[in-house]
Amino acid sequence: AGYSEEDRQSFIKLIYQNIFMAMQAMIRAMDFCQLQYENPSCKEKAELVKAMDFESVTSFEAPYPAAIRDLWADAGIQECYGRRREYQLTDSAKYFLDDLPRVEAPDYLPSEQDILRSRVPTTGIIEYP
Repeated sequence: AGYSEEDRQSFIKLIYQNIFMAMQAMIRAMDFCQLQYENPSCKEKAELVKAMDFESVTSFEAPYPAAIRDLWADAGIQECYGRRREYQLTDSAKYFLDDLPRVEAPDYLPSEQDILRSRVPTTGIIEYP
């Protein structure tokens, strides 16, 4: 039967968090991989995105969508994405970043595919008995 509209709505915040988490991982990896942004204005946009605590993200409003879109379009970030095996990046990063116009729409409702690709971030160490 799939997900109800209410179920889908409950994933919106998580998907926004996944987008921030992925872009922040790539921003950190830019330094680690010693890469430069092609567009100098992306450095400022990276600082803006990096400063957001992704766990507290509940909406996807200006100036963040435009900053993330511009960063994702930057050749430096694309090169960094190409080297994703050198750092930790969720496998759904490209899926959501390629689809930002749909995700940032005010009436966005996650599809079943969006839900299946979303990841709940884990913090700390999980020990099993």
